[in-house]
Amino acid sequence: MGIFNSYKVGAPNVLGCFGEPFPRNPGKCNTMRITNKTEYPVDSLFNAAMDGFDHSGLFIEIKYCPAGSRRYISGTYYRRAPGYPEGRLIRLRINKRNKYPVRVAFKTSDYYTRTDSKGREVIYQKIRYEKFRKPEELMLAIFLHEFSHYIDHMEGRNGRFKQTKADKFAVEILRAMKIIR
Repeated sequence: MGIFNSYKVGAPNVLGCFGEPFPRNPGKCNTMRITNKTEYPVDSLFNAAMDGFDHSGLFIEIKYCPAGSRRYISGTYYRRAPGYPEGRLIRLRINKRNKYPVRVAFKTSDYYTRTDSKGREVIYQKIRYEKFRKPEELMLAIFLHEFSHYIDHMEGRNGRFKQTKADKFAVEILRAMKIIR
């Protein structure tokens, strides 16, 4: 299954430090820590998606978007952040005003060409659109995209087409979990 299997590790991780204080050394924690300041329960969904992946010492912060934001959701993986000397921080922000289903674009590795008005051939990247009917599934999709960046960082990769690769990674796991087709 391509990208999906390349990130698997030997045995599934046992998760269970939720609700405990932050560890003093995030790099030594053998689980991920979710701080969720929203009303949406995502811990079990994120845990199911991470089964078999190395995510030791990963921190996830989930908040609402600032008032007046026009974004439906945003996500960022931080290689370095204040209070997180080794990085390993993913921040997600979801808009309280979202109307579901929300349609999200994912890049693919498929390309096509068209001729522009001046007769030049232009290469376009195909986009696939998915609808998310629940905020928890939307947050999972963006989390998985950011988690792909985390894996690249931990494995020392720094190549081209990172956004496309991260989108493909998210789509493969969402398909495996039967959240999308």
